[in-house]
Amino acid sequence: MKNNYIYSTLGTLGDTNGFLTCSMHVAKEWNKASQIKPYSLFEYAAQDVKKGNLTCLLVPGAYPKINSFIMDKELSVKETFIKEIPSLVLVGTNEIMPDEVEFIYHHPATTDLLDEVNLSFKRQEKASSNSEACIKLLNNSNKAVAITNQICASHYNLHVYKVLRKGIDMPWICFTKKELEVSL
Repeated sequence: MKNNYIYSTLGTLGDTNGFLTCSMHVAKEWNKASQIKPYSLFEYAAQDVKKGNLTCLLVPGAYPKINSFIMDKELSVKETFIKEIPSLVLVGTNEIMPDEVEFIYHHPATTDLLDEVNLSFKRQEKASSNSEACIKLLNNSNKAVAITNQICASHYNLHVYKVLRKGIDMPWICFTKKELEVSL
């Protein structure tokens, strides 16, 4: 029986805890790769695409450094599509949202949501993924909150204080290794 997968291996932002990041979740729902590999940074996955170790790289349009992939002479945009991401939420370990915390953990793509958290924080600390933001929160639970997605919040049994964004239609770009151009 022949499979309908277009790509043999797809790399995107994720971790080994499952499909907790928006990128891993969307890659799974997109269902165009026989294997989805998680990377701690999109840049690491891009390196593997260029080396031929991955068939493609999937990156959300909200990624602040997406231009580096678009302008990379070794990568090519193969496909684009729009897919809704899980809700983005403010979470913590306490049942009641604190008025003030020491830290707020978040992925750089969610920086614009900091103005909407409605609590005081002394420092923001960026995380490489929504999942990492939750792990950092759990390691410093009494002094912190995090912005993450609903999938991570549920997985880590965190209390949702506020839904910051629900139902965002996100553009996604699939990059492949650029074919060698032959000049005549």
